Amino acid sequence: MKKNIFFIVTLSATLLSCESFLDLAPENQINTQSFYRNQNDFQAALYGAYASLQGIHDISFLYMSEMTTDNAEIQLSNPTAQELEFDQINFTPTNGYAGSCWSSFYTLIARTNTILGRIENASFDETAKKSIQGQCLFLRAYAYFNLVRLFGDVTLVTIEFTSPNQIVAYDKSRKPVADVYAQIITDLTQAESLLPQHVPDNRGMASVGAVKTLLAKVYLTRKDYLNAATQLEEVMALKNANNSTAYTLSDNYGELFSEGNENKTESIFEIEYLSGNLGEGNSYASNFYPLVQGMAVFKGNLLAGGRCVPTQSLMDAYEPGDKRKDVSVGDQLPLTNGTFVTSTYCRKFIDYSITILTDGGVNFTVYRLADIYLMYAEVLNELDRAGAETYLNHVRERAGLVPVAKTDKDDFREIIARERRVELAYEGHRWYDLVRTGKLQSVMKEHFESQGLNFSVENHELLLPVPQSERDKDPNLSQNPGY
Repeated sequence: MKKNIFFIVTLSATLLSCESFLDLAPENQINTQSFYRNQNDFQAALYGAYASLQGIHDISFLYMSEMTTDNAEIQLSNPTAQELEFDQINFTPTNGYAGSCWSSFYTLIARTNTILGRIENASFDETAKKSIQGQCLFLRAYAYFNLVRLFGDVTLVTIEFTSPNQIVAYDKSRKPVADVYAQIITDLTQAESLLPQHVPDNRGMASVGAVKTLLAKVYLTRKDYLNAATQLEEVMALKNANNSTAYTLSDNYGELFSEGNENKTESIFEIEYLSGNLGEGNSYASNFYPLVQGMAVFKGNLLAGGRCVPTQSLMDAYEPGDKRKDVSVGDQLPLTNGTFVTSTYCRKFIDYSITILTDGGVNFTVYRLADIYLMYAEVLNELDRAGAETYLNHVRERAGLVPVAKTDKDDFREIIARERRVELAYEGHRWYDLVRTGKLQSVMKEHFESQGLNFSVENHELLLPVPQSERDKDPNLSQNPGY
């Protein structure tokens, strides 16, 4: 799909410009009246929905999922107050990154609602129509899954708004978490029935594998281990168009996060980036590498931002001999004078060929098979079934580590948690893993104490505050307790 990136940008900028459903003005719909006529129109609109994911996953999403944990910290001596809020887990309703994440996910929801609302009346190939519907349902479910985990109760919108009066009349109150999850499951179940049952080579498109993976994550988050197990088993059994196993572990862990990482057999769903094309690149190099004068890493000796660098705790979490460590993180930076300086940095998703730090062309992997194996190990452990260590050890063996034996159930939970931390570092899982397992407060207490900081995570800080910018638009939108 990378060849369609330019079209994605054009469409996103000119066709669907509202930032969230509350921003709709009549002129936003002028260009859409003559659109949505044929398959090409709907396919283009779908690309516009996918384009929403680039900005979300560029840095705001990782601030919330990594910076808020013991994996990452700010290295800058003068970070912004909003960045410090994530580093210290001391959120305020005016935080721009949280606001951006909220509005960006609702922009994605609005784009999928428009497509879903109009495609029924369009006349074109039924198989193509079902595929577009299935992908939109997945994207909407993905948006709501992240919103509900970050903010708790949220507004549920499943229709297209076509006038300001319709928005005013709509019930925009926040719906209970259980209702949001019910909608997510409904969307994904329908998507599963609409999408082809083989996995396409293009992993930048939502497939039946991505749908089942998200369903498994939903069930795991809800502690519905039986349904999670079913979905995970079905993911592992999926085939591609050639009737071969759709997903296999890559022999080379490093190829998953470097230039040319798109469409690997381990990848289930990924966000596509493209350098050198109208701002379609990612900014991971800018944020994951530190601000060190004389750093000789990128062309032209570009200086990075140091806004999301690995903690010493993460550096120490890798076992001796773990092949993943040198791929994922480092702490020795080369300088232009031929020497090295000690400073931590993340290597994942970095494009070392760039000449602009915000123009990386490496795709961001949202879901991949190693995550499936580790979730399945967790589910088997919780269900007291045999085989949990088998799937955990698939991941460890690729990393060059010795297999571990099944232990006490509680001890094995900790083994799985440690394995998820190092396997999936900087892939946007750590915050969610700690919250759903009830470990965030104790882990972060220990982390802050190790740094000599008297910080704590209060109960209400397990959720982000509803952005004040959204409450200014709608004063009836309630705030999470504690904020």
